[in-house]
Amino acid sequence: MEALTALGINANFLLTQIINFLLLVFLLYKFAYQPVLNMLAERRRRIEEGLKAAELAREEAARQRAELEKQLEEERRKAQERIAEATRQTEKLREQILAEARAEAERIIAEAREQAQQERERILQEARRQIAELSLVVAQKVVGETLDEQKQHQLIEKFLAGEL
Repeated sequence: MEALTALGINANFLLTQIINFLLLVFLLYKFAYQPVLNMLAERRRRIEEGLKAAELAREEAARQRAELEKQLEEERRKAQERIAEATRQTEKLREQILAEARAEAERIIAEAREQAQQERERILQEARRQIAELSLVVAQKVVGETLDEQKQHQLIEKFLAGEL
């Protein structure tokens, strides 16, 4: 201790300072450092939880995005199928309308032919009747006798039937 006194150091004061310093370190450790460490540990834990929650949220967002993309692709596929089906039905309907139009045109043409044939037959009948009447008039003038109406009709019918 004398050596310390020779150096100008008061040993009692130094010992008191060391005890005060150790007491201060103990008190700071107990009441300041430990709570700060606990607070930092709690903060670290909350940050880690936040990072885990963010990672989980990111993974959930990625999963939902993938699911939405899958649903979107499915909806696109269904829309394409609906478009294809509508196209098929439209084509089928077009073919059906064309077939009906062709059938209607053929029916109209057939009716027109039938009417033309009937008109032709009627004109031929009328021409035969007129020719028969003219023939009777000529025959009356040549023969010089008058035929009664019943006889005229019989001759006309025979002529039209092709028997004369």
